[in-house]
Amino acid sequence: MTNFIKYNFIILIAALFSSCATSKQPTANHKTMVIGAQQVDCTGVGPQKCYQVKEGDAAEWSNFYGAIEGFTYTEGTEYVVEVAVSNVENPPADASSLKYKLVKILKETEKPFVKINGTWVISTLNGEVTDPMKTYIIFDTNKNSIFGFAGCNGLNGQMEYDEENNTYKGGPFMSTMMFCEEVAENERALGKVLEKFNKVAVEGDVITISLDDEVLLTAKKGVNHQNIYKNWKVSFINGVDDLGEKAPSISINNRSEVSGNGGCNNFKGAIKLDAFSNTVKIGPLAATRMMCPNGDVESAFFAQVDKVDNYKIENGELQLFAGDQLVIKAKK
Repeated sequence: MTNFIKYNFIILIAALFSSCATSKQPTANHKTMVIGAQQVDCTGVGPQKCYQVKEGDAAEWSNFYGAIEGFTYTEGTEYVVEVAVSNVENPPADASSLKYKLVKILKETEKPFVKINGTWVISTLNGEVTDPMKTYIIFDTNKNSIFGFAGCNGLNGQMEYDEENNTYKGGPFMSTMMFCEEVAENERALGKVLEKFNKVAVEGDVITISLDDEVLLTAKKGVNHQNIYKNWKVSFINGVDDLGEKAPSISINNRSEVSGNGGCNNFKGAIKLDAFSNTVKIGPLAATRMMCPNGDVESAFFAQVDKVDNYKIENGELQLFAGDQLVIKAKK
C-alpha cells in the first residue's frame, strides 16, 4: 500500500511539473500564407524592404514587416508556406508581438517577370564593345518601367507584360535631346532594341533580350550607381569626435570626377566605380595648400578617403568603407 501511495505521489508531482513547463511555452497557431515574388519598399521603424503577403481569402497584397524564422527568400519566386505563429512575451516597443516560424514550404512558383528587375550592363551593342559604366538597361517591375542609357541621353518608357504568353512590349519612350556624336550610333541601336523586343530570359546573372527567336542583345546583372552622383556633406569621419564649424564636403559626378572641400582646402580628382559591384577608388586627389586653423579634421578626412574601397547608400546617406570598417558618412 505504501509503495502504491509513493508511486501515485511521484506521478502527481511529474504531472504538475510538466503542466508548469508547458504553460510557459507560447501556443503556436498554424496558418498558410502566400509570399509574393518581389519585395517592396516600406517604412516600419525606418525604411526597409517588406514581403508582400496574402492570408486566407485576401485578394490584395499587404506588407509583411517582420521576419520568418527558417525561411530563405529568393526574389522572383512566389511561395505558399505554412507558418507557426506565436505570441512574444514582453516584446520591445519597436518589435512585433508575434513570432513567425516556417513549418514547411507548400509550393514554389517562379515568376519570370520579376527576375528581370534591376540593372543590366551591356558589354556589346550594335556589334561594338561598349563602356559598361555608360551602357545599361534598368527594368523596374514595380513600376513597369524601362530606363536605357548608352552614354549620353536617357531613354524612359513603360513596358507591358503578358503573363499567359510570357511576352513583353516596350514603349512609348521619351528621351533627352542632347547630341553626342561619339555614342549616337549606340543610342539609336539601343532605342531600336527597346522598341521592338518581345521576349526576355534570365539565366543566372545574364539577361537575353529577343524579338521572337532573334537575340537582340545580352547583358549582365550590374549595379546602378546613379544615387552616388550628388553633392554630399560629411557628417562622420572615423577617429574624429568634432568636425568643427565647416565639415568637409564631396561632390561626385557621372564623368568619373570627384571634387569638394576638406574643411579648408578645395580638392578635385578621379573616382573609379565598378559596373558590377559597389567597389570604389577615390583619387589621386589634388588640393590647394592653404594653412588652416583646424587642420586635423582635414588631414583625417583625406587619410580616410584614401582607404575607401567600397560604399553603400542607406536612407539617403552615403557610407564609405575600408573593407568592413565604416570610415566616412555623408548626407545630401
